[in-house]
Amino acid sequence: MLRACFLATAVVAFASSIGGASSDGFHTGDAQASADTFSLNLKAANATIGFTYGRSLAGYQDRTGTSEARALDLGVLPVLFAGEQCDGTPGLLNADTLPKLTRADSSEEGAAASRRLQAFQPGIGGAPAGPSAGFQDATATPLPSSWAGTESAPADIGLIAIDGGRTEVTTQLKDQVREAHAVSTAEQLRVLGGLFTFNKPRWEATAQSGARSSATGSFSFASATVLGIPRSPADALADLEGFKAGLEQLLAPLGVVLDLPKVEVRDDGVKVTPMGFRIVDPPFGSQVVLPFLGQIDTQVAQWREDLLARDCKNATVLTVVDVLLGVLGGSGSVEALAGGVDVSTHDTDYSIPPIETLPESAAVTDTLPLTDLGVDDLSSGYSDLGAGDLDASYDTGAPLDLSTDLGSVPVTPSVAGAREEAVLPTASLGGMEEGTAGKAGVAVGTIALLGALGLSLGDRLVGRRARRMIP
Repeated sequence: MLRACFLATAVVAFASSIGGASSDGFHTGDAQASADTFSLNLKAANATIGFTYGRSLAGYQDRTGTSEARALDLGVLPVLFAGEQCDGTPGLLNADTLPKLTRADSSEEGAAASRRLQAFQPGIGGAPAGPSAGFQDATATPLPSSWAGTESAPADIGLIAIDGGRTEVTTQLKDQVREAHAVSTAEQLRVLGGLFTFNKPRWEATAQSGARSSATGSFSFASATVLGIPRSPADALADLEGFKAGLEQLLAPLGVVLDLPKVEVRDDGVKVTPMGFRIVDPPFGSQVVLPFLGQIDTQVAQWREDLLARDCKNATVLTVVDVLLGVLGGSGSVEALAGGVDVSTHDTDYSIPPIETLPESAAVTDTLPLTDLGVDDLSSGYSDLGAGDLDASYDTGAPLDLSTDLGSVPVTPSVAGAREEAVLPTASLGGMEEGTAGKAGVAVGTIALLGALGLSLGDRLVGRRARRMIP
């Protein structure tokens, strides 16, 4: 089957002299790999509200492998919509139906076994779980190695749509080669309602270091159409490049950016960016929206107070509105992203030097007068204590006799170079908080896109929201 590589496959390969046994300087180090199918986010200041389909993470650190898989990840939205509300009523999302995180840790028994499960969209209110959102699985071994994979339900917001999305990530240490590999694929990728259609798109990246080192990445697809007309891969990409330039120029006041996949090679790995539609710091917002909001600041404050007085649950709605206004005010972004992978490896030494043996001479204790330690008289320290206030004892359980002569105390000389053993933290991937994608997530994302873009696709999205279905 014909395959087209976009923006060239980046390859960095070179011979490495690091190899050899651990005694020769080789470190197990670490490796990380991540892949996404689709995500929609609102970002303003430090706040991010959105959801992700098909998120897979894998990594190892030293001798521990870990992996995570989510068919749906709603980030902070469960915190906003799934908890008990201020008046004691259940949240918008049924907390009992939130999809679970699938995670594997090689330090735990059974981590190498498949734990494949089906994820479902969360119920609204007290309703049961909704339609299937896909499948997820994760494994890990003490080789070390780790693997995670997802299969996601179709995602379509009009601007970008992706069907049959799959992600798969792996990391491993084998034959003194650290390796991280990530793949994100789909049956079809559609841009702007099918104006551009790519069949079997594939984002792929691999990073290796140690005895063999390389960093490779690519975006490819089997075939493409423009306005429903079949086009060669080269012509389709040329058409998309031309369309991108015209669209960004036309919608510059709105801060519209159409991102095309590209390969970014770093010192520690490689990233293949997603196909994305973004609104970033729109000039119209800072020049028009923000000044207007400043003029009606008093009215807005009163409106907020009235909403909260009417119903305390409106605080959650206002939080979302604040993020949206931050975007429209020119200090945030809206992004819809399809695909994308990222991999890296590091030659990090996680070993701990052995604890030095205590010299025999150090077992001999000397005594130093308390006066040499700067203590003149301890008796005054106990003069105000009652008999019941003092209950000190040594580790042996023997009571402390205060009548004993305290003229001197034993002191053990310090040993140069002695150190305490440090405990390495368990390798992890950063552990995402529990979250899912659901109807509320799509509703929030859809509202943001409609308010920011005002495109003709609004009717289509509003219709989907009205039916309370996740795209």
